[in-house]
Amino acid sequence: MNKFVEVKASTVDLAVANALEQLGVSRDRVQVEVLSKGGLFSRAQVRVTIVETILTKVEDFVNGILERMMLVSRATVTSENGTLNIEITGEDSGTAIGYRGESLDAIQYLVLTFLNQEKSDIKKVVVDSENYREKRKETLTALALRLAEKAHRTCRRIELEPMNPFERRVIHSALVDSEIADTVSEGEDIARHVVIIPKGVELKGDRRRGNNRSGKNNTRRDRDQKPRKEKKEVNYDDIPDGNVYSLLSEDDDFVKPAPIKTGPPKFKSFGGKKR
Repeated sequence: MNKFVEVKASTVDLAVANALEQLGVSRDRVQVEVLSKGGLFSRAQVRVTIVETILTKVEDFVNGILERMMLVSRATVTSENGTLNIEITGEDSGTAIGYRGESLDAIQYLVLTFLNQEKSDIKKVVVDSENYREKRKETLTALALRLAEKAHRTCRRIELEPMNPFERRVIHSALVDSEIADTVSEGEDIARHVVIIPKGVELKGDRRRGNNRSGKNNTRRDRDQKPRKEKKEVNYDDIPDGNVYSLLSEDDDFVKPAPIKTGPPKFKSFGGKKR
């Protein structure tokens, strides 16, 4: 059921403003019905009704999350080209960002889950606060360019730390037209990360198993190793009785240790003079 209030004031605009303040919503979330325009001896009267849309539902959902996080910040939801943009503002909005945007990513995931439950056709959601996404994009772009130069100079692959899809896309986009480095994503789930590979140079210290850049199989067994000796069969009937033997490895013969000494133990004296 839609929530509404009826408010009287000296003018229609003032009545609408008072109604929005009572409802705690913005103008684009309500429907206004003018009951009376007022006059010289009468006051204007309006009925303001909150219109439930997917945007208002998401806004209420995110604000509920912020309340449970004990934050006074609030979320504003807008839609543009099929993307749901959620902006969190307030005096403690920095807390909503979290370490490297982890809290924003968590809220973003919850919103996508909520949209799925609401059977909405919106597939892309961006949650931001204090322009963090743009600042992070600039930082990652500069990092990608710097590491690409390092990879090319040292002729080595450089693996970045695990990142979320947004940050990986920034790295790939920053080097998509690079003449000195390529990028690939490796790993699974939370370990998914970007690898920067230099172009036009011979890689150093590339000990990965599998196919190398030349297309040849470069597994550990293929590198000039001596063939392993065949394991020797042990005939335990040939071991003399009363002797102790041990097999050190599959490439060694039986080795006989030093004979075991018998008789009473001998003690060594320390500090005393011999009589």
